[in-house]
Amino acid sequence: MSLVSKRLVIIPCLLTLLLSGCWDREEVNNMALIISAGVDKTNDGMLSLTVQVFIPNPSAAGGDAGSGQGRVYTASNTGKTVPDALAEMQAQLPRRFSWSHAKAYFFGEELAREGLRDEMDFLVRDIQPREQANLFICKGKAKELIESLKDPNTYETLIKMSQKPSLQHSTLHIVEELINGESGSFVLPVATTMPLASNGTEKTILSVEGLAVIKDLKLVDFVGSPYEQGFKWLTNSQLSRNATMSIKDNGGTVAIRMRHYRMKWKPLIQEGKLKMTIRIRVDGDVVMNSTAYNLMTEHDELRKLDKRFAEDMTKQLKRSLWQAQHRFRTDAIGFAKAFHIRYPRAWRKIMNNWDEKFTQVEVDFVVDVFIRQPGKTSIQATRKTG
Repeated sequence: MSLVSKRLVIIPCLLTLLLSGCWDREEVNNMALIISAGVDKTNDGMLSLTVQVFIPNPSAAGGDAGSGQGRVYTASNTGKTVPDALAEMQAQLPRRFSWSHAKAYFFGEELAREGLRDEMDFLVRDIQPREQANLFICKGKAKELIESLKDPNTYETLIKMSQKPSLQHSTLHIVEELINGESGSFVLPVATTMPLASNGTEKTILSVEGLAVIKDLKLVDFVGSPYEQGFKWLTNSQLSRNATMSIKDNGGTVAIRMRHYRMKWKPLIQEGKLKMTIRIRVDGDVVMNSTAYNLMTEHDELRKLDKRFAEDMTKQLKRSLWQAQHRFRTDAIGFAKAFHIRYPRAWRKIMNNWDEKFTQVEVDFVVDVFIRQPGKTSIQATRKTG
């Protein structure tokens, strides 16, 4: 056999090795797709695992969980660990659990205060749990929250929530990095429920209300509503375009919608003191104006509002920072990483005492707000011309 003939025989044989077969494929009819999971601490010290699963309709073509061709069920079990509870639950059901469509993991308040190290180790170590799923803390029991979600569109709701820019910092992948970060602290969104009425029928959907401060994988406390906005500004370099700000001035209220939000940090170590300059720029449009300001014709009045919004934002940022430094004494904002990157040698000297050093960081805010569009005609403008 000639050399050319041998090559013609060998090459097709090698190509067959690159073909992927379906030997490990599992029919969707045999699967129960976990779309959310919640973990709680029981009164007897055990762990309670609650999962919300999507059961595809056997007759649905393709078995796409997002198509609505199926039903959502809730199952719960207890065990010494999450794997124990999951294995016991799996033994009771004919379908195999799959984490490929998981969108949310919920932790009950009591468990979170005691610590989430074992539960996070399971989610990070096991190859199955989805890394793009969001993590949430519950005020109360995660089981009660999941069992209250009876809306058939729950899966679609979870998908939409996972796509919100304000929740991108709470995915399992990002939190895994924060756990191993310089401060080991971060914030997680607080999950709650919201009733909705449709044609006389009330449904309960998932919503987010507040933030929880986590340090060393333990819940420190919840951020109070007066300081929540400031925490969001400090922990998000970019915010949703639907984010708004409002101030009371000149006999009414002015509200703007943020078009662009940018934040830059400049850490400085000077004569042994730690300093941080935070520069924030906001571009926004007026969406409501019930004041006596005529924003349609008076350019100077827009510039006055620029300054008022900047002052109000600075006050909120300072109040929220004080909470982080002196109430929680936890660097959930991320100053540690900024100083580590800017001063790697000095960081080695202060890293073991960072909790104390963080409370001593002097912070200077430089906030600029630019209102680009005054909006269309307002009630105030109509009064003047009428």
